[in-house]
Amino acid sequence: MILKNMLSFFVPHKRFNIFSGTNTWKEWWLFFCAYFTFGSYEDESIIDEYEKAFAKAAGTIHAISFGAGRMGLYAILEALELQRGDEIILPAFTCVVVPNAILYRGLKPVYVDIDPITFNVDVLKIEKAITSRTRALYIQHTFGVICDVGKARAIADRYKLYLIEDACHALGATDKGKKAGSLSDVAYFSTDHSKVISTVLGGMVTTNHDAWATKIRAIQQSSPFLTRKWVRKIMLAFLTERMLLSPYCAWFGRKFFAALVKFKIIFFYHDELKIERPTNYPYPCRLSSIQAKLGLSQLAGLHCNLNHRRQIALWLESRIKWYENLPQEFLLQQTWIRYSFLVQDRTEFEALFMKHFDLGIWFTSILHGRAEGLDKLDYVQASCPVAEWVAQHIVNFPTHLRIPLKFLQDNWSQHEQVVLTMLDRGIL
Repeated sequence: MILKNMLSFFVPHKRFNIFSGTNTWKEWWLFFCAYFTFGSYEDESIIDEYEKAFAKAAGTIHAISFGAGRMGLYAILEALELQRGDEIILPAFTCVVVPNAILYRGLKPVYVDIDPITFNVDVLKIEKAITSRTRALYIQHTFGVICDVGKARAIADRYKLYLIEDACHALGATDKGKKAGSLSDVAYFSTDHSKVISTVLGGMVTTNHDAWATKIRAIQQSSPFLTRKWVRKIMLAFLTERMLLSPYCAWFGRKFFAALVKFKIIFFYHDELKIERPTNYPYPCRLSSIQAKLGLSQLAGLHCNLNHRRQIALWLESRIKWYENLPQEFLLQQTWIRYSFLVQDRTEFEALFMKHFDLGIWFTSILHGRAEGLDKLDYVQASCPVAEWVAQHIVNFPTHLRIPLKFLQDNWSQHEQVVLTMLDRGIL
């Protein structure tokens, strides 16, 4: 079966992936025209308009843009004026750029294990990790499912800790009527090409605290824009990705796109393995106005975007029932950037769907993007056994607008009986 699926990979067919799933051909044309003009990429009025629209979407007073979500986190940590060696508690199931940003500020990441159903931090284990050097609690809404903010907030208040919210997967999710990005002292989002909305690369910090907003705004204003050359490479990345990774081209286009990345014809940040702040581009840097214009277009379609994601996720939930112990009302309020669950053999699962889905699974390491040398980021092996198990067994389906529900249903129906026998609930 695996060999048959591998051979079929080389025959022309429709294949979906995780990138540029929310962008439209109208937005592609916007970038195409901008690429061949000589306008400014530093138009503050467009950036300001985008920030105001984003603040509204996140339910906050302030929104401050940066060149990447990780840079927004870096700016938050700088604004909080923490001292070298201070500790930040965070879940041991995240992207490696998170502890990287913490280390860049001279701080110490302290990892806490996760819940094996929601893949969010296990709030019952947080207090054991608190020491006299703990200054902040970092919570993450993994895959767009909001974590237990109420309990995290209570712990942060009890120990007088800052509460930092990672809403990178959760734009549009709500908890008791409040939106992700407004549930903490300060939050940040990523808007890169795999997130809820895409500005190719990009990030945003949100807060309702005027004083913190002032500090973060000052950091933003003192940060440079990327050079025109780099911005144009970002634009070219969007233009080529939209074509080469489209469903009808992805079966062969992925290799061409990888070559463009390898030979630096297009630009993405590659600092996942850097434990010292990058110096080959400004970190942090500002978001260009052409990306802000793309962001405005994406926010205009957010409602439709979220409806589609929820439709796919809730249909998958009706088949798999991974989240069956959570209230239906809660499930309806989540963003579902990925619908995630555990299987016994991930390689076998991927083989079933590889002809039509390049799943690009998150997170295959407890610090996704780094498979080894986790001690360099202060992680102690076996200290978070649930997270380590999950990283070996998790699979997820993307839910973006490019994936038709009917296509997913038809493909799923061919494998459902096998998949249901693969589910791994043993750690629950």
